[in-house]
Amino acid sequence: MTGVVEDDGTRAADTGRRTRPLGRIGAGLVVTGLVLFALVPFAEADNRAYASAPGCPAGTRADDCRAVLPATVVGKETDAGGKHLAYRLRLRDTGGSAPTEHTVRLPDAPTVYDRVRRGDRVTVTYWKDQVREVRTTSATQKAWRSPVHDGRLPAAFAVVALAFGLGLLQFRWWTRHRPTPTGAPQSWQPAVGLVAAAFMSSTVLCVMLLGADDVGAGLRFAAGAAVVAVPLSVLLGRWATRRVRRGAARLAPVPPDGRRVLGAVVHGDVPYSRSGYGYLVVGDGPPAATPDPTGHVALAPLPATLTVRRVRGPVVGDPPFDLGGRGEYTLVVECADGEREVRVFAGRKHAPRVLGALLAASGSPVDYRPSD
Repeated sequence: MTGVVEDDGTRAADTGRRTRPLGRIGAGLVVTGLVLFALVPFAEADNRAYASAPGCPAGTRADDCRAVLPATVVGKETDAGGKHLAYRLRLRDTGGSAPTEHTVRLPDAPTVYDRVRRGDRVTVTYWKDQVREVRTTSATQKAWRSPVHDGRLPAAFAVVALAFGLGLLQFRWWTRHRPTPTGAPQSWQPAVGLVAAAFMSSTVLCVMLLGADDVGAGLRFAAGAAVVAVPLSVLLGRWATRRVRRGAARLAPVPPDGRRVLGAVVHGDVPYSRSGYGYLVVGDGPPAATPDPTGHVALAPLPATLTVRRVRGPVVGDPPFDLGGRGEYTLVVECADGEREVRVFAGRKHAPRVLGALLAASGSPVDYRPSD
């Protein structure tokens, strides 16, 4: 695998071409979010009608007014079958000519649910033959309603679409107008918006659909989540960058203590840098690159002329590498084979043994210096 050196202008143009689709997707998500927000007032029409409806005449019920009638608690139920507890009251309407029973789900246990017992008298507010509110002498609680019946459903997905859309647009703008120069560490700033969107989506979607009583409460939570998510993503980006820098500076070589097959990729204009070779056999003669996870076939030995220079984190301009998605950060062992530059990429877990094997095989470890 031979690294290709590009100047900053060429690399920036190539990055611009590759990120252009992301900008288009981001713009599409923003438009989708705005359209979903535009649907919220229509979804809230029933709630607005309920809030503005007059009270029905005493003892009557109609679809265009709010009927307030007495009822008796005949039972309490707690359903723990799903991810969240469901609290239900069984009520018998005692204010009409023909008493009827209703099962009313309340959003949580405090207030009304915990205060009433079987046989207690409560006051129930009806709207279009649905119980919308239960009241005792000391507490009032709205009945639970599914998010599909009001603006919470479109508002929740609008927030998620808008967050990821703005995150993609920020990523596109940053990589296009503020590209990181060649040789500098990979920047965390372009991903701030996307990380913040991920933080928001992981909480806002759940809270707005399952925890918020109405769309207003859900949107207030989303606004607070945004205030927290952006600085949190900035702190996470800085921490990740410093973590890699500290990991490179503190990396201590571990000499070979037996045959091992380590995940590592060798890059350079040398014959032992080969496509598909993602492992390094150490502790059994000279280190050897191989595509075989068991380290038994197609070995490409590294020569004793390979000298370790330093260890660092990945920088802009490094050739692409694939360590198999181990979920850990990557370190780069910079080496030289005569006048040719060789870079060995390894995950943090295997990097100490990779470094130790390369130093032991080179015969000239005095040239190695830790990173700054």
